[in-house]
Amino acid sequence: MNDRLKVTVGSNFGLEGQARQNENMTNIAGNVSVDYSLSKDGRYMLRAYRKDEYQVALQGQIIETGVGFIITLDYDKFREIFQKSKEKKPKKNQNNQVVEFK
Repeated sequence: MNDRLKVTVGSNFGLEGQARQNENMTNIAGNVSVDYSLSKDGRYMLRAYRKDEYQVALQGQIIETGVGFIITLDYDKFREIFQKSKEKKPKKNQNNQVVEFK
């Protein structure tokens, strides 16, 4: 798939305390995440995931599944995050006529 697919499998578990006694220790691969890059540069990605965790307050397992769309933007400086993008300059067509954007 041209290095566009990434699969992550894993699980989190507590080492001590009340939560450790109540967890299902047989579920090693509880969390699964599949990322697929929609563009070659990795700017646009699609993520499908399954997250399995024990909630002490609810005394039970919670399984969350979903799909997400991820856009990655690169900035050289932190302040660029809050600046408006620069306006597009008018382009010229083949006859050197100015084509304006509205």
